[in-house]
Amino acid sequence: MTLNHEWRRFAMLFGASLVVCALGFLWKPGSWNLILLYLYSIPSNSIIPIPHEPAMIFFGRLHPPLVVAVVAVAGTMVPCFLDYQAINRAFQTERLRKVRESDIYHGAVAYFLKAPFLSIVVAAFAPFIPFYIFRVLAPTGGYPLRRYMLAMAIGRLPRYYLFALMGNALAFPELLTWGAVILIACTGLFLLVKQHLASIRPSTEVLPFESSTPRPPSPAPVTDSPASPPKAS
Repeated sequence: MTLNHEWRRFAMLFGASLVVCALGFLWKPGSWNLILLYLYSIPSNSIIPIPHEPAMIFFGRLHPPLVVAVVAVAGTMVPCFLDYQAINRAFQTERLRKVRESDIYHGAVAYFLKAPFLSIVVAAFAPFIPFYIFRVLAPTGGYPLRRYMLAMAIGRLPRYYLFALMGNALAFPELLTWGAVILIACTGLFLLVKQHLASIRPSTEVLPFESSTPRPPSPAPVTDSPASPPKAS
């Protein structure tokens, strides 16, 4: 099987990252926890329901918050690429069909059509916005992979940094208190966001890939420049 340009570049970069991890482990044994953070960030930012916030707090107690954030972002780029490639192949699966038919999905479409890059950045940063919607929207909407990964990195970096800073700056009792406050606040905001998105009716606005045919047609790329969305047939 011949790999296209994107897959070849990904294989080279990911392979290089594994070599760096191996060399770092051999030459600087103290870096093993950063290697673990890098590897942990891969499944925790994919469709596997593993939270990454506790890891940022934990590793923030061991290393400078900015270092933790950069390493975690590097790991996040791996599932970002893989998810983008896999979503298009799995577009017709029952699980994704349920996502596309949900009210909050159609509400998110309205924001994505107006400002896709900013929508991804905000959703990647805010822990109370259901990011899985934009994980589906970006690849199936034909949004460019590089812009998607850049927006993901820009949104995740400050989020990782703030959680790592919490672990670095707060003592354990304070950490538990603030953690509980943040969890309660994010839960409430999450419910409000879902209610808001569900209340938005896109009327005739549909994404280029929306179709009643069994398999979606090749989508027209979504750009950041405002454009009149196609009318529903």
